Amino acid sequence: MASGGIKFIMETFVEEASTYEKCIQKIQEKYGPNIMITRREVKRNEGFLSFFNKETIRLSFNIQNEAFVPKFSNNEEEVKPKSAVAPIKPYSPANLAEERLKIMKLAAAQSEEMAEKMMPYIEKLENQSSSPIKTDIESKEFKNLAETVERLVEEIRLKNSPSQEHENISKIAALLEENDFTAKYIRSIKEKISKNLSLAELNDFELVQKKVLDWIASSIQIKLEETNNDDSAKKQKLIALVGPTGIGKTTTLAKLAAYYILAVSKLEKRSLDVRVITIDQYRIGAAFQIKKYCEHMGIPLIIATDPLDLHKYLDLYKDSADIICIDTTGRSPTDPEKILEMQKYFDEIEPGRIETHLVVSAVTKAADIIEIIKQYSVFNFSSLIITKLDETAHVGSIISVLDEYKIPVAYITEGQTVPKDIARASKLVLLRKLTGFSLDYINENFNDEISIVWS
Repeated sequence: MASGGIKFIMETFVEEASTYEKCIQKIQEKYGPNIMITRREVKRNEGFLSFFNKETIRLSFNIQNEAFVPKFSNNEEEVKPKSAVAPIKPYSPANLAEERLKIMKLAAAQSEEMAEKMMPYIEKLENQSSSPIKTDIESKEFKNLAETVERLVEEIRLKNSPSQEHENISKIAALLEENDFTAKYIRSIKEKISKNLSLAELNDFELVQKKVLDWIASSIQIKLEETNNDDSAKKQKLIALVGPTGIGKTTTLAKLAAYYILAVSKLEKRSLDVRVITIDQYRIGAAFQIKKYCEHMGIPLIIATDPLDLHKYLDLYKDSADIICIDTTGRSPTDPEKILEMQKYFDEIEPGRIETHLVVSAVTKAADIIEIIKQYSVFNFSSLIITKLDETAHVGSIISVLDEYKIPVAYITEGQTVPKDIARASKLVLLRKLTGFSLDYINENFNDEISIVWS
């Protein structure tokens, strides 16, 4: 061997971790403290691995153990390996706290949700950094803080990673789809689940289902009935029903008139004078139908042939009638000119005097309901009346639209019988139509059904 040559080959080891400090900790736990770092590499991670592991640190090192220390002859010069990086800092609670603080600040910068979850722990670590450092790395308080941070990060990662959607979120989405909720509504529910439920809660499907029912219920706004028991403050109510053809608008008007004659009269403890006016002079069958209903209820039917005619009758009964129900001509939402023509009947009625309800069928698709709402918005309707609820097993479409447009529901009809197949709207009635959700939970928590007392 040539003079001055080295007689040993030192073995190189490699370890990886998310941070330099974690990598050092990992190495020291496995190989002890006598190590020499020879190379440091930084790898950029691909994809969403976590909110702080954007990089992986790879360290190459030798073990500086007595068993591996080479022996040199008197004539040989000792050659010490040169470190590729600066000497490492000793592993300590202070270093770990500093690293965790950096990690949490990086995580908090990712989104508002992460910032909201991380800030209390960031503040706690910052406060700790200004006080004397505990020498015991396993101190209970610090260990609990570390575990909490790891849990929060894991929760957020699991809930937000597109490739790892939680099984129960997928199950809820399928359930909502089965009930005909719109894609937009389903996305909003999934976002609420991710934002509001912890991982432990997310693992409990029954709890998730109950939370979703709460959110669905909050999507439904109910227009409450105003009754008046004060004779000195009696105020006439004008009620107009508008909507497309084929949704049961005329039958609904008859049910509504009967509701005021029988149920509301009994509630207010006085006999209400109810009148019915129709401006639908185009459909002979509709006029005949409403005429028969009026005869059965013992009230006259008034036919207004034009806007002036309508205003004449409204003035005539201004002081005598308590309730005037106005039936209108059904118009297709694809015929906006006819809708505007009908709207002229109401142009001269002072704002606030008339209560207009848009009538829609529960069997109508969400996209069609939205188009109806847009075209009939010229009437400034205050609420919806949902008809034909008995003809559908899925109410997701109508609830999705109610949520999107924030329109309250006033009445719901189920069946053709006049007068009894009409009810004040309630969340309970709609929620009971949902498939796959807990009926017991619905009955216990949303019992807002308003019974109509018929005389």
